[in-house]
Amino acid sequence: MNTEIITSLQNPQVKKWRLLNKSHAERVSQGLFCAEGEHMAQEAVQTGKAAVLLISEKYTDKFAFLTGCAHVPVHYLADHVFASLCDAKTPQGIIALCPYLESTALSALGSRVVCLNAVQDPGNVGTILRTMDAAGFTGLLFDEKTADPFSPKALRASMGSIFRLPVVRTSDLSHALDQLQQQDFEILAGDLSGAPFFDPRERKENTCIIIGNEGAGISPKIKEKATLRLKLPMMGGAESLNAAVAAAIMMYDDLRHRLTNP
Repeated sequence: MNTEIITSLQNPQVKKWRLLNKSHAERVSQGLFCAEGEHMAQEAVQTGKAAVLLISEKYTDKFAFLTGCAHVPVHYLADHVFASLCDAKTPQGIIALCPYLESTALSALGSRVVCLNAVQDPGNVGTILRTMDAAGFTGLLFDEKTADPFSPKALRASMGSIFRLPVVRTSDLSHALDQLQQQDFEILAGDLSGAPFFDPRERKENTCIIIGNEGAGISPKIKEKATLRLKLPMMGGAESLNAAVAAAIMMYDDLRHRLTNP
């Protein structure tokens, strides 16, 4: 543990850390992301993902969960220096710097995958990750047009689930879906002209659910990769659902089937 308190905003390391919340490119370049706040830092420590801990000077003795994690380097920062690193308006006094978790191996995703096609709201991305964790889904696949799951807003919405699920970013989502289909995945897409969602159907062991852009939906090229298109019923005047809500309905329908057909 480094007991010296960093007091300067011009400290070279502070300048680098400050960029992590501002830029996806910086997160990739530095190989790190910031997990802000007590809950996120605790999740990072407990899952073994915390590489470095940054603690605000006035919170030196607050965090009981740090007992027993002496293997993680700790830096103490003057309060104004710490605040300069934070995205949250009310900093909680601790940040875990964690390795940027991108992978390129589709095999890491497991048998129940959610695929994001240009989902641009980081809050939706984080909420989908949290729901995946709750519903027993095993991996997230996303394209370059999707909001970074390691951005501050997405991390907050994930409530720590980012540490428990593998994520894979691909520059060629169409090809990645072809690979999943070759591995006998059922690839589901929401479609207003699809089959009724709640009709009985045969299901495969491996499932991938595609969630599209909040405004434009799934791109035609990606929708072509679906092995099954389904229409969620719309009983009122709304024409569509929020992306995270639609994802949750589809994931929990899959979970319902698994629980009732063990």
